[in-house]
Parts: sequence; C-alpha cells; structure tokens
Amino acid sequence: MRHEEDKAEVTDLQMKTKQFEYDTCVLGSAEYAKIISEINTNYGLYVNQPYSVHCSVGLDCRYYLYYFENHGFNNYNIVEKIEIK
Repeated sequence: MRHEEDKAEVTDLQMKTKQFEYDTCVLGSAEYAKIISEINTNYGLYVNQPYSVHCSVGLDCRYYLYYFENHGFNNYNIVEKIEIK
C-alpha cells in the first residue's frame, strides 16, 4: 500500500539539521506537505507562539490535531498527531 510506503520515507524537509526541542513525528510526504502548507497559509495565527496546535482533516478524511514547535515561518517541527474522535 502506497500510504504505508510514504510513512517509511522521511523527507529532507522533515529531518532538517535544525535543532528542535522535541522529537519529530514522521508523516507521509503528502500529509507533511499539506499540513506545512496549511500552517504557512494561517501563519498569522501562530506568530510569536513557540508551540502551537493546528487542526486539520487528514488524507484519510479524519480530523487530527497537529502539535508543533514554531521556529518562524516555514520552520516547524511537528511533534505529535492526535486523532479527534
């Protein structure tokens, strides 16, 4: 299944050499790109907040909370993904 293969691929964007406080939650490349794009689009909500939560519909059409470290525009570390039930 392609979705499982995506999870095994760790993109260069996810594993940048930047120092983050928490371990990175590895997402599939399509999901990672979607979430980063959404955070960038709504960045005004997250300015000057070192830690934030972003709510989104996942690629599987379920709702998730994505907890992330905010180190400036387009520089985030997604640390946890929790399904909203």
